[in-house]
Amino acid sequence: MTKKRSLVSLKIIVLGSGSCVPSYKRYPSSYFFYPFDLNENWLVDIGEGALFRLAEAGVSYREIDRIFISHTHPDHIGGLVPLLLALKYTPGFKRQKPLYIYGPEDVKKYIQINMDYAPYLESNFPMEIISLLPDQEIRIGKSLLEAKEMEHFNSTLGYRWDFGKFVVVYGGDGGFSDTLIQLASEADFLILESSYPADKTVIGHLTTKEAGEIAREARAKRLMLTHFYPEVASMKEEEIKKEAKSSGYEGEIIVAKDLMALQV
Repeated sequence: MTKKRSLVSLKIIVLGSGSCVPSYKRYPSSYFFYPFDLNENWLVDIGEGALFRLAEAGVSYREIDRIFISHTHPDHIGGLVPLLLALKYTPGFKRQKPLYIYGPEDVKKYIQINMDYAPYLESNFPMEIISLLPDQEIRIGKSLLEAKEMEHFNSTLGYRWDFGKFVVVYGGDGGFSDTLIQLASEADFLILESSYPADKTVIGHLTTKEAGEIAREARAKRLMLTHFYPEVASMKEEEIKKEAKSSGYEGEIIVAKDLMALQV
């Protein structure tokens, strides 16, 4: 019997629902999480422009506690260096609490390379980089984070946060795989890319229909579609939902929009 979880207390704001293709309506991938029980501010991916969307959403970049990065493609990490610069050079502000950054080993290399060319952080800047391995689990407060390798073009992790009362999953970028279905199993809220329309299969990414198939196989309760390339971004919301529903998925489908706020 599936364990029944009560509805909860996680606020999500979509900061970027687009891709690497520029769009003023859809910035690259980034999501703000506020888990009420932990009383922390998280970023899940931080694509270019994420700081501007944070400002529009009324969230201070100075108060970010943790950042979870799926991979080092610019549309998922391009806003990280601007954030670090902002934390260094904001007048009258000195970072006191640690900034925790999670991701595959490539994230640490990315930060080190940028530090070599622009050593803008003092040696005592309170930052900790946590490199995660596929299938690794770690505790964050009372929550359990699980990471799994996605089928993408470079080292990419999908994330599963089990808060005890509910489970949230973020697939990052990646094609259809049994690993992604396993990661998403019984998720209360599932965030999946649907980069392309149902009739355009592309290696390393999901179509609208494939995202629905993942959600159906995983028995996820709610599915949010995001990371739209122009072909999907130009479709009407009902058309996107129709393609996802053609998979047989019967749960709630949400089409992400920048600055959309949701409660899980």
